[in-house]
Amino acid sequence: MYVIFLIAAVVVLFAGIEWFSKFALSKSYLSEVYPQDFDMVRNDAIQPVTHYDYDFTPGACVEYNVLKGNSYEYANNAGFRDPRYIPLEKPADEFRIFVTGGSTAFGLGPIGEAAPAMNHYTIEYRETISHYMEEILNAGSLIEGKKIRVYNTAVWGHAFQHLLIRYPTKLRRYQPDVVISLDGANELPLVSKLVEDWDYYQEGQYSNILNNIFSYSPSGLSSYLTLWLKNNTYLMTYLWAGRDLFQEMNVRTRPHKGIAQSRENPEEQTEKELPSVEESSHLLDRNIATVVKTVEDYSALLQNDGVPHIIALQPWFYLSKKPLNQREKVIVELQGYREYYGVPSDKVYKVLIEKLVESAQKKPYFLVDFSEYFDDVSEWVFTDWCHLTAGANYLLAKELSNLVREHFFGKPLGPGDSTQDKDSFFWDLASGSTIISSPPAQDALSVPENFLRGYPGDALYASKWLGEGEKAEITLDFKQVYPMSRLRLVWGDEQSTPEEWVVEVSTDNQQWKLFCEGSNKTTDNYSRWPGFEYYASDPVQARFVRYRQTKMSEPVIKLRAWSLFR
Repeated sequence: MYVIFLIAAVVVLFAGIEWFSKFALSKSYLSEVYPQDFDMVRNDAIQPVTHYDYDFTPGACVEYNVLKGNSYEYANNAGFRDPRYIPLEKPADEFRIFVTGGSTAFGLGPIGEAAPAMNHYTIEYRETISHYMEEILNAGSLIEGKKIRVYNTAVWGHAFQHLLIRYPTKLRRYQPDVVISLDGANELPLVSKLVEDWDYYQEGQYSNILNNIFSYSPSGLSSYLTLWLKNNTYLMTYLWAGRDLFQEMNVRTRPHKGIAQSRENPEEQTEKELPSVEESSHLLDRNIATVVKTVEDYSALLQNDGVPHIIALQPWFYLSKKPLNQREKVIVELQGYREYYGVPSDKVYKVLIEKLVESAQKKPYFLVDFSEYFDDVSEWVFTDWCHLTAGANYLLAKELSNLVREHFFGKPLGPGDSTQDKDSFFWDLASGSTIISSPPAQDALSVPENFLRGYPGDALYASKWLGEGEKAEITLDFKQVYPMSRLRLVWGDEQSTPEEWVVEVSTDNQQWKLFCEGSNKTTDNYSRWPGFEYYASDPVQARFVRYRQTKMSEPVIKLRAWSLFR
């Protein structure tokens, strides 16, 4: 009876701890992240996959930062960064494009020490390359009777080795019509490891810890136990504050955690044991040749499946010659990733690019080099050493869309497809405009200037209730004529979203023409409040822009954000 009592007491104690941990978690921000299925809070954002290292856990939250007013974002049923369910059987009216690659293609914000330096700037779903491409491509009717869907299938940290193996083991089943792969930076820490027993396919993000677990080593068993407890108990989840434990346990093997050492115990080695310049050069050439062969195999695999594809090489901050924006000057002062294993990252990337360009010319395959693309851009492009701002993502998406339209659909490019004067694509025309007419605000805190801040927040413009004959409209003046093709509106709440509304443009404030129109049935949920975005097939010339509510359930205007771009 005494033994039974002790066992029961221990069970009750642990049950109580579990209950308290769940209660404490329910009072944290995680209860807002997983309101529908709180058990998901115990899952890691990523899960190990024996074929190609790791992938996102379906249903896991992949974007927690809501500083821009965006909603929490979750991996869909396939583990893609996309809010839409994707069936294995492709609908007859759908043309599928997959954007794959690493964290830049995924749309990750600055990491490491750059994150606080950039005020934890993030890329929300609607600012990813994949979403921009879908909006751009669907602005014109490329395929009659079909909707182009561009899915973000990228995973942070993935290199070309992951792309090669992940396509036949997973992506192929979803029948993509076009595959676009943006990568390159994640190769740098891998190829810079200049050791004789180097194996590219054993240098993945999590292969080391998985090997330890599978070999039943003490560290591997402890890692497995910790992971199991994290995914099965609220106590361990509470202690780790909801962080992705699998990432936290891979500080040494994760490429973006810091500069690694090429020797386990460099202080115990003599100068003679270190490789010579010739030996190092030989090892680097061998490593880069392996990556090039992997890219060739990846392209051949897609070609054999009859899938048109583009392999794009992403920009790298230390290789760029662009005029530095004030925020980018901060990156220069950070430790960063100027080198891996003592090897300069910019020189390694340059050699890798040269070898891939040579390979693409011989094979051939469709290779696009974006490493120098932003050299003539003075606006803010880099958030750290490889991740990009929303404006930079849009430019890459526009260039990739042009390539898809021209080479895969055989459509000629028009004036609206031009990317000359790249800096102008970064400007929010509304934020620099003058409000020349708007109904009076209901109070001093709800002034019209609130909706020109760029991103929606708690502050908003709320007009007074409009009387008979008062116009529910706002007019902006850019001070000069600009080409305009993109719009974003975010309203105050569901009740204040107008039943019908229009946006019109003019060059003289006299003659107006329709730019776009919508209703409360066409709003999206990219923000925490009702929103709407529009991409025109061709840019319009505008100096004055007018927003009018033509049918309202409430006689009031409530706007949190209004953005206009070239």
